[in-house]
Amino acid sequence: MRTILLVALFAGLAVVPAACSGGDDDEGAGGDAGAALTQSEEARAGGSGGEVAVSQPVEEGSSLPALGPKVIQTAALTLSVPRNRFQEVVNEARTVAAGFGGFVVSSTASQGSERRLERGTLVLRIPGQSYAQAMRSLTGLGRVESREESGQDVSQEYVDLDARARHLEAVERQLLELLDRAESVTAALAVQSRLDEVQLELEQVRGRLRFLDDQVSYATISLAIHERPVAGQPGGDDGAWGIVDAWKTAAHGFVTVVGWMLVAAATVAPFVILLALALFAGRFALRSMPAWRRS
Repeated sequence: MRTILLVALFAGLAVVPAACSGGDDDEGAGGDAGAALTQSEEARAGGSGGEVAVSQPVEEGSSLPALGPKVIQTAALTLSVPRNRFQEVVNEARTVAAGFGGFVVSSTASQGSERRLERGTLVLRIPGQSYAQAMRSLTGLGRVESREESGQDVSQEYVDLDARARHLEAVERQLLELLDRAESVTAALAVQSRLDEVQLELEQVRGRLRFLDDQVSYATISLAIHERPVAGQPGGDDGAWGIVDAWKTAAHGFVTVVGWMLVAAATVAPFVILLALALFAGRFALRSMPAWRRS
C-alpha cells in the first residue's frame, strides 16, 4: 500500500511541470496572435506614412515536393553524306524528330559549286526521355565527323525558384485579404502598390520555371549535314572519278583559255586592221610613183 502511494505521489509531481509548461505555451501563442492582430489593424489603418507591414507567412504543409534531377541536355552533331543525298538525309532527320515526338526549330541550307543545296544545319528539339534513342538514329544517317554532348544540372535553381514562388503566392494571398479589409483609400493604395510588386516578381519566377521545364523536357540537338566528295565514298570507283574530273577540269581550262584569246583578239583587232590599211596604202602610193622618183 505504501508503495502504491509513493508511485502516485511521484506521478503527480511529474504532471505539475508539464501543466506549467503547457500554460506558458498557451500564453505565448496568445501573445503571438495578439501581435498578428495588431499588425493587421495597422495595415487597415494605413500605418504611418501609408506603408503596409506584411508578416512573412509560413504556409501549412509547405514542404517542397521531392524532385528528380533536372538536367538540360544539348548536343552538336556533324554528319557527312554521299553526293546528291543531302536533301534526302535532311528529310530523314525531320522524320526521326517527328517519330520521337520532337520538332524542328530552325533549318538552313546553302549551295555548293554545282549550284545545288549541298550543306545545311537543323536544330531539333527532342523529348528528354527519347534523347539517347534519337541520337542513335541520327548518327546512323551518315558518317559522324564530330559529336559533342553536354548536360546542365539545374535542380538546385529549380528548387530555389519553386520555394520562392510558393512564398510569393502566400504573400499575395495575405495582401489580397488585407486589400479586402482596407477601410480607407490610403490603406487600399498602399496595399495595392505592394501587391503589384509581389505579383510582378511572382510572374518572373513562374516564367523562369516554365523556361526550365521546357529546356529539361526537350533536349536540343544541332545537326550539321554536308555532302562529301564522291572520291571519298566507301567502295567508290576513285580512279574512274579521277579521270572524269580531270577531263572536266581540262575542258574548263580550255574554254577559259579560248575565251581569253577571243577577248585579246577582239581588243587588238582594230589596231591590226589600221596597221594593215596603212601598209596597203603605202604600197599603193609607192607603185603609183614615177620610176625616176622611186630611184
